[in-house]
Amino acid sequence: MRPTLVLTLLLSLSSSALAQNNAGEAGPVLGDLLKKPNYFGAWQSMLSGETTPDWVAEYTSTLDGPPVPSRRLTIDNQNYLWGYTCKPFECEDNQLIVLFAPDGTKAYGLLATADMGQVWLGYPDDRIRAAIMGRLESDDNPS
Repeated sequence: MRPTLVLTLLLSLSSSALAQNNAGEAGPVLGDLLKKPNYFGAWQSMLSGETTPDWVAEYTSTLDGPPVPSRRLTIDNQNYLWGYTCKPFECEDNQLIVLFAPDGTKAYGLLATADMGQVWLGYPDDRIRAAIMGRLESDDNPS
């Protein structure tokens, strides 16, 4: 899938109407998750050694991003948490999807930018990649 298509899909499905329709499933926004030490540690590990755009580092320091609620994503009968952020005022071409392991100690990401294309973060295996891509392509995508 081309980065532009992923970006367009994410942007088109991030409306507040969709968030309201799934309000019963909504979890904390990514910034609130990252205030928990285990989630922040997993986030830092996922980004460690990676070359990411400046807006990702700024988000990491401020935790100020779009108020998109996290969602549960079940993989092999375990509940992972799906979070989302993007570059302020340029979300369409600069997005980061993160999937946290059930205990919040491991994170996997998909960074999609116009400049870099799609970059996997945190070394997700094929099962995790397939789950992330399947969620992006689903009708009930929360991002």
